[in-house]
Amino acid sequence: MIECLFKNVCNTPNVYLSIIEREKGNYFFLINKIYVFFTRFRSKRLCSNRYLLTRFYLIKRAKKLGVYKRFNYCFSHTGKYSAILISSELEQISVDIEPVNRRLPESLKLKVEALFPGLMVDKLIVIMIIESLIKLPILKLQIDLSKGLSKLCPIRITEIKKNIFEVSVCDVKVYSNIYIYSGLYICITLENNQFELSL
Repeated sequence: MIECLFKNVCNTPNVYLSIIEREKGNYFFLINKIYVFFTRFRSKRLCSNRYLLTRFYLIKRAKKLGVYKRFNYCFSHTGKYSAILISSELEQISVDIEPVNRRLPESLKLKVEALFPGLMVDKLIVIMIIESLIKLPILKLQIDLSKGLSKLCPIRITEIKKNIFEVSVCDVKVYSNIYIYSGLYICITLENNQFELSL
């Protein structure tokens, strides 16, 4: 496991993003498994290398930050990379990562364009914002872009600064920031707009 990035992502203290590169084959797999087994992340999924490595990393990082007793977290994965967002200050946090060069089917692009006609950004960014909304604990969203969004709970996305979006879902308002790092789009969604300018 290689840590590619570790950074505080907003002006609120103790809100950190890590990007790690998962290596194939881990000599310490069994030791890590035993370690994680005795934490709140004990699960049948401990046989999954991705699950085990990301939880092991999260536990170690939370202890180093001194926030192990109480913290919120979110994961996202693509290929060999995992993003881990951790906070002891904010409850509503989420992250989504995708390769910048990921190609979307034309039919999906057209659906996104129809749902958000005035939003002049890469359609992949819109999908990432929606993915990050699904992960927020405050929102109980069941979204399927192929079937459309629920009219009972419409989503409004407004770009308020370059790469910073205000997102409203019913009576809930959150903020998403899009970063580009090492060929990845990174979408971070928080309950307030206090983002750092860059990674």
